[in-house]
Amino acid sequence: MEPLRIGARASMMSLMQTAPILARLAPTPAILHPFYGAGGDRVKNRAALEADGVFSEEIETALLAGEIDIAVHCLKDAPTHDTPGLTMATYLRRDDISDCLVTREDGLTLDSLPAGATIATASVRRTAALRAYRPDLNVVPIRGPVDERLRALQDRNSGVDALIVATCSMERIGLTHRITERISTEIICPPLGAAIIALQTREGDMETRRAIFKLHDSDTEVQAEAERLILRQMGGFCNAPLAGYCTTHRVGSGALTSYTVRACTFSADGGSMIDVRHSGDDAEEVAKTVCQELKRSADGKLVKRP
Repeated sequence: MEPLRIGARASMMSLMQTAPILARLAPTPAILHPFYGAGGDRVKNRAALEADGVFSEEIETALLAGEIDIAVHCLKDAPTHDTPGLTMATYLRRDDISDCLVTREDGLTLDSLPAGATIATASVRRTAALRAYRPDLNVVPIRGPVDERLRALQDRNSGVDALIVATCSMERIGLTHRITERISTEIICPPLGAAIIALQTREGDMETRRAIFKLHDSDTEVQAEAERLILRQMGGFCNAPLAGYCTTHRVGSGALTSYTVRACTFSADGGSMIDVRHSGDDAEEVAKTVCQELKRSADGKLVKRP
């Protein structure tokens, strides 16, 4: 077999989370092709987050053109709808879906940050949650790869006291020790598709799909597809005012499986939200039920947080 040509974003986090994939594919040979021009990663003319697929267009174009065989995506950043001719062929086992706090001063938590402290994030979802939970904090925008944001945090001239980032991002770049608090998903609800790495191939490339299937996790696939269904039905994308997740529950020896699906939508100021969750034995049907309730709750209007 010819070496598999694997395309991934050229950010430090993307390359570090892709390296174990190459190792796990052994003895199948693989070659990494880093992509430096992803719209959301550019230092200059960085693409806006208010669009679908801003991190994936360049890699998908190369995959369609046959320049690579596999595209590595963080699922939350991938297009909500499958690009014609391409498919998400393999989902790796999901990592921690929570967000975490990283502070310049050691030992602080979200509750113990002093009033007026400046906390940085570019996420509409995180901003709304922070304004609801700690309205006394100063929330400011920050863009860029995780390592770039961490450098800004360490620069005392930046005025930033803390960051909210994905826990899995810190784990993947080997900086778990920098985490000062893993934040409950009840405080900051994760984005749909959080902490899932997906491997995308051309639809008809069965040889590549067979080669990577050993990396596939069936529980993650069920969760991913349920969450992507919500994104499609609710018109969401990576930085939309929409969040949620699907969890798997096994009873006894594991013969019986149920799923809980949560989704919420909210106002940017954090003052209003709709938060829905349901459980059942069919994740897709539960996700549809959640979408229906979100759409009809309060006649489609957001309700004030209690």
